[in-house]
Amino acid sequence: MMPDPRTPRPGPAAMLYRSGEGAAETHLRAFAAALRARGVRVGGLAQVTERDAAGRKVRMDVIDVASGAPHDIMQKLGPDSKACSIDTQGLAGASTVLRAALARGVDLLIVSKFSHLEAEGQGLAHEMFAALAERVPVLTLVPESHALDWLHATAPVGRLLAPTLEACWRWWGPHGLYDELLSAVPADATARRVVVGLNWTLVEGPDGVGLAQTPTRDGHGCRPPPGAGDLTGRPLAELAVGARGHGPMAQAIGAAALNAALNADLNRGDLAGKTANGLDLFAEAAATAETPVMVGAFPGVRERAPHVRVIERTPGPDRHPEHAAAALIPDADAVLLTASTFANGTLPGLLALTRPDAEVTVVGPGTPLSPMLFDHGVTTLAGLVVTDAEGLARAVAEGCGARALRRFGRDVVLGAPAGL
Repeated sequence: MMPDPRTPRPGPAAMLYRSGEGAAETHLRAFAAALRARGVRVGGLAQVTERDAAGRKVRMDVIDVASGAPHDIMQKLGPDSKACSIDTQGLAGASTVLRAALARGVDLLIVSKFSHLEAEGQGLAHEMFAALAERVPVLTLVPESHALDWLHATAPVGRLLAPTLEACWRWWGPHGLYDELLSAVPADATARRVVVGLNWTLVEGPDGVGLAQTPTRDGHGCRPPPGAGDLTGRPLAELAVGARGHGPMAQAIGAAALNAALNADLNRGDLAGKTANGLDLFAEAAATAETPVMVGAFPGVRERAPHVRVIERTPGPDRHPEHAAAALIPDADAVLLTASTFANGTLPGLLALTRPDAEVTVVGPGTPLSPMLFDHGVTTLAGLVVTDAEGLARAVAEGCGARALRRFGRDVVLGAPAGL
């Protein structure tokens, strides 16, 4: 079987930094803000340190990442003092923010720092380990001088991260991908039309049309979704929730609803893409890759990249079975994932297997065209933006195949920004 889509939440991690550097503090706050903007429940404290022209600390605050409220944690000792500048009473007062975040329930707890106080069981150590006991992911900063203390305190699950946003995203992983995408669905958008065809499922929203592959009727757990026959006119977000996993049919409708919302940005011109064939782009990358892997058998690719390894639900002489994904994908330098992995819920688990430097392409009419996926290891998204909703709805209802869909839209490719 393909990897479980419910990939586990990550263990505790700390961004490693050198004394006097402030980039890690900036990245920690930026990462927390990005997750909160995507609907992830993030709470805790992030540090802000101000220095003068000579590099001396002049102010230290810890900021409540949920409310933005600052808490001063710096003692005023004078410029020549060598003593620790942290006001332990101020830090103790700020610790109530962490306890309150855990009490209300969070998906991620931000802890400003793991330093000498925490290594000695003081500072914010109690709240940090309370979160770990409840299996709440913790992200913090650790100076190089206390890296081993951090690893010993969180063994065997604790990790050290480079002080970059990319490292944070790779650590966080794609386990919450569907929830992140759901945050992009407007609350007031409704489904104008829902069509479940033999091969494809279509959901039309106010500004876009989304597609997903229809699951086979005799597949395990495949049954009509709740409310079937009364889906048109429902909130798009209500349908999209099905993508989290409530049965194959509900997942397909949910994926199509998500795509209807995501494709609206391209229809309105809020998001720029280029016209290209994603399969051709992967074939070019696979031709020079050492270990390319393709999930799903795509016609014609093997002729252009003979050494590509194919993973399929119906294995054969040249096709590996599904369970081979866990062994093949981590070694692959180029990976192609069919958009059906988004509709059937296996996409997060597959992305979790990819290595950081791999070229990862998601291809198909049901590809979610959202830059959010670039933060989870995807480098290229190749999908379809519908331009003739009426014609497409009729074709889907008549059981058309994938090739026929292209008559009703345009191929669009989004590439990850340089540096990701």
